[in-house]
Amino acid sequence: MLLLHGWSWSLDVNYFGVMPRLVADRVGFLGYDQRGHGRGLPADRPFEIEDLAADALALLDLLGIGKVIVCGYSLGGPVGLHLALSCPDRVAGLVLAATALNYRQTLRDRTVWRVLTAATPLARLGLGASMSARYFGLSRRTSPDLAAMWPWLLGELARTPVSGVLATGRAVSRYDLRHRVAGLRRTPAAIVITTHDTVCPPRSQRQLADQLEARPLELPADHDAPVVHPAEFAAAVMAGITDVRSRAPK
Repeated sequence: MLLLHGWSWSLDVNYFGVMPRLVADRVGFLGYDQRGHGRGLPADRPFEIEDLAADALALLDLLGIGKVIVCGYSLGGPVGLHLALSCPDRVAGLVLAATALNYRQTLRDRTVWRVLTAATPLARLGLGASMSARYFGLSRRTSPDLAAMWPWLLGELARTPVSGVLATGRAVSRYDLRHRVAGLRRTPAAIVITTHDTVCPPRSQRQLADQLEARPLELPADHDAPVVHPAEFAAAVMAGITDVRSRAPK
């Protein structure tokens, strides 16, 4: 398994509920912080989603790993799709969650990207450093479990500079695979659809599942499911892994 985390998060934030399940089930996995995030490569120049996919491929090559099943959440979905398109012989299957083929399909989406682009000068001044953490504000007040882990979560999110968040956001805003994924229909895929998602519209997630002819797995949660509902998210991901592994070429 290759674990690809979501935008503005890190591997540990995204998959802390999943990794123990993988260990318990003796599923081998590899994960890392993507460029511009956490402990990953710095976002010291503009980049595209294709560059993030190239980073993943370079790591697989470095470690001598052949085929993998890609598990991609949010940002990790586009990266995994690009990896599968560019190197189909390296991707045995896809387990994607809370992700889409394009993030400019609604007026709201396009407005968000314009605002983030305008915020770029603030990053140069070091402002907006708590942007990612603020996303969990309401859940922190209503979830005792999240409140207990807040110091760790805040520390992890603080590892990702605002400049990295914005650079990645610009790459996400430019990506569009709506007319390119037909060739992946032979790749076993499962899509975890976060049905209450306020960041990635469920209809966009279903569009992805339809175009890939993937198995849809519904999770009644918002985009913060991996952190706020880690057990439920892990169960959905493991169900997707089981399904894809059963259909992947041996």
